Amino acid sequence: MRLVGRPTESGDLTLAVRTSGTPGAAPPVLLVHGMGGDHSTWRYFAGQLRAAGRAVLAVDLRGHGRSGRPGDYRLESFSDDLRYVLDDLDVAQVDVVGHSLGAHASLRLAMSAPDRVRSLVLEEVPPMPRDQADVDEGIVMDSSLGERVRGLALLLANPMPLLRFDRAVGGQVGAAFEQAEPQWWQRLAQVSARTLVISGGQRSFLPSQHLRTLAETIPGARFEVIEAGHSVHRDRRREFCGAAGGFLTQA
Repeated sequence: MRLVGRPTESGDLTLAVRTSGTPGAAPPVLLVHGMGGDHSTWRYFAGQLRAAGRAVLAVDLRGHGRSGRPGDYRLESFSDDLRYVLDDLDVAQVDVVGHSLGAHASLRLAMSAPDRVRSLVLEEVPPMPRDQADVDEGIVMDSSLGERVRGLALLLANPMPLLRFDRAVGGQVGAAFEQAEPQWWQRLAQVSARTLVISGGQRSFLPSQHLRTLAETIPGARFEVIEAGHSVHRDRRREFCGAAGGFLTQA
């Protein structure tokens, strides 16, 4: 595990990154977990990537895993951290795979630094509300009963991610998604990366039609549904590897 020190207004922030695999002709794959998780959620997929000859960078977002708890959990801060990690590791360009909050941070990275992201896989990415109707629909970082039951089994097997999770993240992130941000949708036109949006289908709390609209707004993006709920890479890992891994090999 590599620990990256990022200077901030409130002092240095530690960002933890698990690096593995051997650098090759293709860019490394940056893996970004969702809220309440850490880099270990990608263990199976990272193994598949390494077997295919890819170098892998799996981060712990701020407030998660072995990264620091700065108390600042603005959405922009998560994406700025990703860019800082790439700078610190001297990585010019990556393919990025993100889940949920991590997918949202990854998408913001692709918006603000399009030259740094070659390909982008967005699993169950929550879009910003476009207007008050979206706000009233109440799409936030939550989960269904089925998702919580499946998550409980995972927690019993590996409790460390939740134990290391700063609960303040949820409040700040949830509040951010209660504000309409139509300009965020306009900025999607700045995404130049090849993009695949994966929906967990009817079992997810994120309505599939919103993710389809997001994919239709990103230039040239593809859209795929895998009926799994919110954590596709965890609950349908072979199907996820086929879709995400296959997409990355086409770059």
